[in-house]
Amino acid sequence: MNNQEFMIEVENSHNRSKKLLIRKQAVYTSGDDDRLEQFYRAAAAQKINPCEALIGMATKHFTVIADYCKDPEAHSIRFWNESLTDLRNYTYLLDALIREIGVV
Repeated sequence: MNNQEFMIEVENSHNRSKKLLIRKQAVYTSGDDDRLEQFYRAAAAQKINPCEALIGMATKHFTVIADYCKDPEAHSIRFWNESLTDLRNYTYLLDALIREIGVV
Protein backbone atom coordinates (compact mmCIF):
# COMPACT_ATOMS: atom_id res chain seq x y z
CA MET A 1 0.00 0.00 0.00
CA ASN A 2 1.54 3.29 -1.02
CA ASN A 3 1.34 6.44 1.09
CA GLN A 4 -1.58 7.93 -0.87
CA GLU A 5 -3.63 4.74 -0.47
CA PHE A 6 -2.71 4.61 3.21
CA MET A 7 -3.81 8.19 3.80
CA ILE A 8 -7.14 7.44 2.10
CA GLU A 9 -7.62 4.52 4.50
CA VAL A 10 -6.77 6.76 7.47
CA GLU A 11 -9.39 9.27 6.32
CA ASN A 12 -11.96 6.50 5.79
CA SER A 13 -11.23 5.11 9.26
CA HIS A 14 -11.59 8.55 10.82
CA ASN A 15 -14.92 9.06 9.05
CA ARG A 16 -16.22 5.69 10.29
CA SER A 17 -15.19 6.62 13.83
CA LYS A 18 -16.85 10.00 13.67
CA LYS A 19 -20.12 8.56 12.30
CA LEU A 20 -20.22 5.91 15.02
CA LEU A 21 -19.50 8.43 17.79
CA ILE A 22 -22.36 10.58 16.55
CA ARG A 23 -24.73 7.61 16.26
CA LYS A 24 -23.92 6.30 19.73
CA GLN A 25 -24.23 9.68 21.43
CA ALA A 26 -27.89 9.10 22.24
CA VAL A 27 -27.18 5.60 23.55
CA TYR A 28 -24.40 6.54 25.94
CA THR A 29 -25.56 9.90 27.27
CA SER A 30 -28.46 10.88 29.45
CA GLY A 31 -30.27 14.17 29.84
CA ASP A 32 -27.11 16.16 30.60
CA ASP A 33 -25.38 15.09 27.36
CA ASP A 34 -22.17 13.97 29.13
CA ARG A 35 -20.29 11.77 26.66
CA LEU A 36 -18.11 10.36 29.44
CA GLU A 37 -20.85 9.63 31.97
CA GLN A 38 -20.79 5.86 31.45
CA PHE A 39 -17.13 5.66 32.48
CA TYR A 40 -17.76 7.56 35.70
CA ARG A 41 -20.76 5.35 36.48
CA ALA A 42 -18.85 2.14 35.72
CA ALA A 43 -15.93 3.39 37.82
CA ALA A 44 -18.18 4.12 40.79
CA ALA A 45 -19.83 0.70 40.54
CA GLN A 46 -16.46 -1.05 40.52
CA LYS A 47 -14.66 1.32 42.91
CA ILE A 48 -11.98 2.12 40.33
CA ASN A 49 -11.11 5.28 38.43
CA PRO A 50 -12.88 6.21 35.17
CA CYS A 51 -9.79 5.52 33.04
CA GLU A 52 -9.62 1.97 34.38
CA ALA A 53 -13.32 1.52 33.71
CA LEU A 54 -12.85 2.67 30.12
CA ILE A 55 -9.93 0.28 29.60
CA GLY A 56 -12.03 -2.57 30.96
CA MET A 57 -14.73 -1.81 28.41
CA ALA A 58 -12.22 -1.39 25.58
CA THR A 59 -10.56 -4.70 26.41
CA LYS A 60 -13.56 -6.57 25.04
CA HIS A 61 -12.99 -4.99 21.63
CA PHE A 62 -9.27 -5.68 21.77
CA THR A 63 -9.81 -9.37 22.53
CA VAL A 64 -12.24 -9.67 19.61
CA ILE A 65 -9.63 -8.14 17.30
CA ALA A 66 -6.96 -10.45 18.71
CA ASP A 67 -9.19 -13.42 17.88
CA TYR A 68 -9.79 -12.08 14.35
CA CYS A 69 -6.01 -11.85 13.85
CA LYS A 70 -5.65 -15.60 14.29
CA ASP A 71 -7.39 -16.02 10.91
CA PRO A 72 -7.88 -12.57 9.36
CA GLU A 73 -9.54 -13.77 6.17
CA ALA A 74 -12.21 -15.69 8.06
CA HIS A 75 -13.90 -12.42 9.02
CA SER A 76 -15.62 -9.99 6.71
CA ILE A 77 -14.50 -6.39 6.34
CA ARG A 78 -17.79 -5.42 8.00
CA PHE A 79 -16.79 -7.20 11.22
CA TRP A 80 -13.24 -5.84 11.04
CA ASN A 81 -14.53 -2.30 10.53
CA GLU A 82 -16.97 -2.58 13.42
CA SER A 83 -14.40 -3.89 15.88
CA LEU A 84 -11.57 -1.59 14.81
CA THR A 85 -13.84 1.45 14.86
CA ASP A 86 -15.09 0.62 18.35
CA LEU A 87 -11.55 0.22 19.68
CA ARG A 88 -10.34 3.38 17.94
CA ASN A 89 -13.24 5.29 19.45
CA TYR A 90 -12.22 4.17 22.92
CA THR A 91 -8.88 5.89 22.34
CA TYR A 92 -10.74 9.10 21.45
CA LEU A 93 -12.89 8.73 24.56
CA LEU A 94 -9.83 8.09 26.74
CA ASP A 95 -8.19 11.17 25.26
CA ALA A 96 -11.22 13.25 26.24
CA LEU A 97 -11.42 11.64 29.68
CA ILE A 98 -7.82 12.31 30.67
CA ARG A 99 -8.22 15.93 29.60
CA GLU A 100 -11.45 16.28 31.56
CA ILE A 101 -9.94 14.91 34.77
CA GLY A 102 -7.05 17.33 34.40
CA VAL A 103 -4.04 15.20 33.54
CA VAL A 104 -1.19 17.60 32.90
